[in-house]
Amino acid sequence: MSTEREHTRHGGREGRGRTRQQLRRGRHEERGAAAVEFALVAIILVTLVFGIIQFSLYFWAWQSAGNAARSAARAGAVDPCDTAAVQTAATNALAGTPTDGAPAGVTVTPPSPVEVGSDLTVTITFDALDLGFFPFLDPAIDKSVTTRVEHVPAGGC
Repeated sequence: MSTEREHTRHGGREGRGRTRQQLRRGRHEERGAAAVEFALVAIILVTLVFGIIQFSLYFWAWQSAGNAARSAARAGAVDPCDTAAVQTAATNALAGTPTDGAPAGVTVTPPSPVEVGSDLTVTITFDALDLGFFPFLDPAIDKSVTTRVEHVPAGGC
């Protein structure tokens, strides 16, 4: 009698059969739970990845606008009379920037009167590339740089 109890207690046929069914049922239930968990985590993960991409594109465009404004202001500091050259310098510096496709607005505000040491301001405005995942993010970028005029042509402007 003691051997029969020990046999059942330590994994005899009766105990083993129920355990296998319970394990099979448990695995099936775990598969369903894992699918639900994956769906919940995947939504958060995809949102996070697209958020990183969107903010990276926006930051890249913001940095490019600052660089273009500095380049244009430098061109204006050495020749404040040629606003077309200042605008060209800004446009060239913006090449490859992730924008919405519309041309950037470049505004040059020369000093009046134009003389060495006076301030020249360059403002660049455009819309960054918007993937549309975050409607609250304003894609408009507006960067201004003010620099001092270093050289005025001999005849003035």
